[in-house]
Amino acid sequence: MFLASQKVYVVNSPALISQINRRQKVIDGDSHFLAAALGGLFGLEGDDLVEVLRNPGESGSLRRDTKAIEHGMMERGVSSLNEIFTTVMSDIAEQLNTTSRKGPACISLRSWLEESFTLSTAHAVFGPDNPFSRNSYLVNDFWEFASQVKGLTMSEFPSITAAGPEKARRRLIQAFREYAEDGSFAEGEGNEIVRQLSSVARKHNRGAEYLTHYFFALFSAFVLNTVPTSFWVIGHIVENQDLRTRIQAEVTEVVQSTNEPDVDHPKLTVNPAAIREKCPLLVSTFNEVLRYVGSSISTSVVREDVYIDDDRYLLAKGAWVQISATAVHADPEIWGSDAARFNPERFLKPLKVHPSANRTFGGGSTLCPGRHLAADEILALTAMALHTFDAGLEAGTQLPRRDETNLLPIMKPTADVRLELVRRQGMEHVLWEYSK
Repeated sequence: MFLASQKVYVVNSPALISQINRRQKVIDGDSHFLAAALGGLFGLEGDDLVEVLRNPGESGSLRRDTKAIEHGMMERGVSSLNEIFTTVMSDIAEQLNTTSRKGPACISLRSWLEESFTLSTAHAVFGPDNPFSRNSYLVNDFWEFASQVKGLTMSEFPSITAAGPEKARRRLIQAFREYAEDGSFAEGEGNEIVRQLSSVARKHNRGAEYLTHYFFALFSAFVLNTVPTSFWVIGHIVENQDLRTRIQAEVTEVVQSTNEPDVDHPKLTVNPAAIREKCPLLVSTFNEVLRYVGSSISTSVVREDVYIDDDRYLLAKGAWVQISATAVHADPEIWGSDAARFNPERFLKPLKVHPSANRTFGGGSTLCPGRHLAADEILALTAMALHTFDAGLEAGTQLPRRDETNLLPIMKPTADVRLELVRRQGMEHVLWEYSK
């Protein structure tokens, strides 16, 4: 097909997607993504953007060196990931420990998740003296900005078509600029990944203005998709009482006490590795949410003529290759006749599905480096919440529809939802704890 005069190949076959992912040297998935994200969404421009786009796949380039840090420091078992996870969960645990302590409570789920993950992630990544702790209004600004990704990246005049989000973006950039210029992260503030990435920037003669926009993008990558995914996982579970009860029984088997059981306030913790091993229904529900609301679109540029599928298809130099997670995730030939339906048990048994049929976290050169952290955070939060509370949707309400109009890899809900929380029997005095 052609988009205006541009030749575009639309690929929905998981087998072909896998072959494309393995040809990163000639099918460039980085350049379009970087220009749209760092340039269009996060405001990087001038020489800084030129340097990011300079030979992004070649050894020694700014992008290649940056990507090596991102992926290397976000692998499971690496201290930088563990420290971010522990700080985020400790901060969220403090909120859970005080919720519904004196009786039933009601929360707006999306708003609660937005505030909790924004503040805890900023603390974990950038330290206690981070842009959001300095300016509390930035929490609302960030989610105002996130509400119009399409308007900010695809409009020639975002200050007109997305005026509120554009103003919020300017305030966020200024806050990250002050943080980057302050340079306290170089003296031990924040996570090691921030210091390593700033070191790579200096190596490539990039200064505070580059770090301003890069730190803004880095932070966004940590929370933009974690929040809506958490919303859908918790929402789908509490909407279905039988599903909630079964998952609560699973979680009970992996929650651990961190002190003697006869103290006034027992302290509990839960390890995401144990959840992955012993909570198959919770993990299946999580994976089904990723399939059901995953909506990433990747666009690659063909740098040289290349054949795929045993020379059956020629991808011509200069053409674009587009892969839509929405199309792949909804294909009944891949997932069966119920592909359009949410089925929390879909992943309980091994599926005869090609690995590249799961596109939520991207693939190839655009594979999300934070996918392990996001999964661990969502699973741990869901386990803590379900073990602590009997939660349900407020009477007369239901889960909102998926917002299919934005450009985020996860479809956001079209509205918030109210949850009624009651502490479960035996959970009246417990405290969640994650050792830092």
